[in-house]
Amino acid sequence: MHTRTKPTLRPIACALSLLLASGQLNAADAAKDAEEEQPKQPLDLRLPVIELEDTTIEDDLLMSKDEVGHDDVYRKDVSNVYAGRKELERYKGASVSDVFAGMNGVYSGDSRNSGALDPNIRGIQGEGRVPVTVDGTEQAISVWQGSGGVSNRNYIDPNMIGSISVEKGPSATDGMKTGVGGSVQIKTLDAEDIVKPGESHGIEIKTETASNAVAPDESGTRLFGTDYRDIEGAFNTYYGNVGFALPNGGRITPRKGSGGSDFNFEDNAFRIAAATRQENFDLLAAYSYRSKGNYYSGKGGSQRYETEDWLDKARAEDNASVPGAGTSYVAQLYHPGYEVTNTSTDIRTTLLKGTFYLPNQQSLKLSYMHSDMEFGESSPFVISYTTFRGLDGTLNVGLQSPFSEVKQDTYGLNYTWKPDDNALIDLQAGIWMTRHDSIRHQTGDSVYGVGANESARDIAWDNYVTCKYDYNPVNCANVPTTAPDRLDNSDGRYNLIAKAMQLSNHDRWGVNLSNRMLLTDTLSLTLSGDFSHEKLEERNNADGLMVNEIIWAATHMGPRSGTRQQYNFSFNNEWMAMPWMVISAGARFSDYNSFDDGLAKHRENKENNWQALPTITGRTLSYRRLMTDEEAASLEGDLRDMYASWGFTPEEAEPEIQDALAGYKVDGVYYTYKESFVVPYDGFKIDRSANQFLNGTIDLNETVENAQGTTGTVKRYISPTIDTTIYRNPTEEEKWAKPKKRRDNAWTPMFGVTFMLTDYARVYARYSELVRFPTLYEDTQAGTAFGRSTDNTMDPEHAYNWEVGYVHDLLGFLPDWRHADVRINYYENEIRNYIDRDKSWSIVQFDKKTYSGIELQARADTGRYFSNFGLSYRLSQKLCDKDYAATLDPIYNAAISSCVTGGFPATFARTSLQPKFSINLDTGVRLFNEKLELGGRMVYHSSAENKEEADWIRNSQLAADAFGRPYRWQPIWVFDAFASYKVMANLDLDFGINNITNRYYIDPLARAMLPAPGRTMKAGFTLRF
Repeated sequence: MHTRTKPTLRPIACALSLLLASGQLNAADAAKDAEEEQPKQPLDLRLPVIELEDTTIEDDLLMSKDEVGHDDVYRKDVSNVYAGRKELERYKGASVSDVFAGMNGVYSGDSRNSGALDPNIRGIQGEGRVPVTVDGTEQAISVWQGSGGVSNRNYIDPNMIGSISVEKGPSATDGMKTGVGGSVQIKTLDAEDIVKPGESHGIEIKTETASNAVAPDESGTRLFGTDYRDIEGAFNTYYGNVGFALPNGGRITPRKGSGGSDFNFEDNAFRIAAATRQENFDLLAAYSYRSKGNYYSGKGGSQRYETEDWLDKARAEDNASVPGAGTSYVAQLYHPGYEVTNTSTDIRTTLLKGTFYLPNQQSLKLSYMHSDMEFGESSPFVISYTTFRGLDGTLNVGLQSPFSEVKQDTYGLNYTWKPDDNALIDLQAGIWMTRHDSIRHQTGDSVYGVGANESARDIAWDNYVTCKYDYNPVNCANVPTTAPDRLDNSDGRYNLIAKAMQLSNHDRWGVNLSNRMLLTDTLSLTLSGDFSHEKLEERNNADGLMVNEIIWAATHMGPRSGTRQQYNFSFNNEWMAMPWMVISAGARFSDYNSFDDGLAKHRENKENNWQALPTITGRTLSYRRLMTDEEAASLEGDLRDMYASWGFTPEEAEPEIQDALAGYKVDGVYYTYKESFVVPYDGFKIDRSANQFLNGTIDLNETVENAQGTTGTVKRYISPTIDTTIYRNPTEEEKWAKPKKRRDNAWTPMFGVTFMLTDYARVYARYSELVRFPTLYEDTQAGTAFGRSTDNTMDPEHAYNWEVGYVHDLLGFLPDWRHADVRINYYENEIRNYIDRDKSWSIVQFDKKTYSGIELQARADTGRYFSNFGLSYRLSQKLCDKDYAATLDPIYNAAISSCVTGGFPATFARTSLQPKFSINLDTGVRLFNEKLELGGRMVYHSSAENKEEADWIRNSQLAADAFGRPYRWQPIWVFDAFASYKVMANLDLDFGINNITNRYYIDPLARAMLPAPGRTMKAGFTLRF
């Protein structure tokens, strides 16, 4: 029987703790069986005023870690959500991102196309903005998706997750790696998850299978090394890219599903874990495996995803020239109820853990996890291009691409020391490492290509194939209808190669240290610091091959290689100033440096296309000004004098003079031929304050009455034009200059105050600032195909966050219930110097991103019935930059507002806009002495409609209708259900249905337009020894 310390209160602290309503021992299950039911206590705020004495208590009377996690949702003075092991395994979905499905206000970008997590909180998304830690380790990587841009990936095996804690916004919470948008803390299985209370060892075997899956057709993924002319319908298009007139030679035909009723064992998973808990140590070993085929989409409501009528209307109003009769949408590409290719997953994971309990309340914990992952991945470019062309699913969008592969190792060593006799020591220290290797086919180039140069193409064969299958033929009149002789391939020049392959190696390691000191009964001080080092090496399989300018940009702007370091130091004080008021205050110092190893290598070798390009320093804007009466009166005489000075006779000069006068005259009055001014340009944006059209110097709407002796009104300025671009050519030394190491640092404060209104209710207010330095991807400009600046040095993002909230424990009104809590909070945040990409794919900084909203959470548990509710409401989310808006329309500054919803055209912020409303509701019932649990969950997301999108297209902002355009989704109602029955003490049976109504829908924040899984049934069992 294990023992742990239980807090008991000394006299001084007793009164305070009663006020703070300590609920540390509110173990509902234990109290249920007790002879005398103990009254429920409100949640403990866990402030540093309580002194501890040692008392032995049995393990089964302590709250489980999941109970503590759920209580923390209402205990912490920061908006947060929590998912325990039971919830995660109860609703396990088809994709890794489904672990967020029940966590209100938490989303994952590109959820069906990554095999990873890309958390989005309150519309904030991206590497470093919402850090994800797994047992204290970090492994985020930004992956390049060609024209689809960049995506943040955090790879994790859902079968190994024990719990997920999410905080919304920066905080000073111990153990949370915070970012400007919040934080996600994932903990894997521990020995206590496997060993029952009171026992010393345990073995758990968990297995499950699910319907609605089909094994991917891998025949087309094994074509590398094959002569493309041996594949029916294959032809060399241009620049070594191989296309298919038939879907991969007719090999790929998406298959039709059965509405989720087919248990064909194409989605299987199992996990075996063994653990022991001894007096001086705990050990755990676990292995998990999941193999899931491509899923089938749903059917219900698919008609709403067949076209994008709003886009067609906007294009028509702009008289846009767009190929195709209409805009095909997702249901025309991925037919309802059919297989969605590139959605399969294969994961194998090994987890080892050991905790050693040392003398004097010390512990040492070691962990190691290895994962091998293979998953399907679709190219955002292919889907975007298909919708742009107005094509449908009869073409090649359903191609099964080669699998992405990830191998990942994480190591962790953590030390804790909390002696009972020293209130100044509550020490935690750790060192960790993550090693990540991946192979992806997502550079934006063609997945299949050949190495032959353009002059060595087998043009006769390619013309024959395109004409035979009527695939964009140019002139087939002279093309034979029989197959021509093929050119020799003895050197393999026509063999297929993986042209879009990108290989990444990303290693991180770090250390952290913190100590919490109880200085007095009412005051604590926490000191903490951490350091991290990362090295990224990426290369492209198309290096050295023939590419055009667009493909060069897509492939060379992706791979990055560099080194980055960062350290942080912080302190935080918590002070109970009054029995009803707690104040917290602290500050954080951060410092970082990075170096572009990839660019340094290319420059050192003086490789072509890696030199510094001419820099844009300004733009010339021109206009015509109404001449003054004096200028107009003297114009004809001035012209005659000029022609006379050139030697023209009056007869010769007269027709020239009349032509010149006609050129000066518009609507009966004379204007200057052209006047101009230069607006400074930093390579990415103009200086709006120096633009005479926009700073008040020149008013293009100004009019003049009765000018030059005429009657009526005329404009003072006409014909405003973007004239020329001014470049500064780099010197030879600057062309091949070694990139400089980048450094920066900053201080940021945090402050909070909490007022206890009653024993059960409190209000709080928090103000926090935090900086985010550029990531390796943002700090290393691998290529500058479209950019015109040799220096993209950036300031750190700086977040300013306000949050106020009200929390109420309703057990005061409902003392017989296990739980009854509600919290509501309002946030208003701003991130200055926001880093994103522009319409030319260059990494730039925007002035600020602002966002605000309201969040509501509630829970109720009577013992028999239980329910949780969450609501998020987005009030506003804007990206603002008056200089960038003026850059897009430097003449009138009317095409795009200086503050836009979501983000400007082609930015990632534009596709990170969360739904206006999101609602989560789960409820259930416990029956037969709690052996049977039945329940269900409803998830609702409001439709995505950004009216500014259509306005941009009407105003001829072509970038708004290009790649990176956000996909619209209709209102989403998804219903899930579960049943769990404890057959005996060692055996549980589980059954669940996801997407009960078999809806056809797109997940919020999708960058690759893939429909979500249709109705899926899951069955499994858990066996314990």
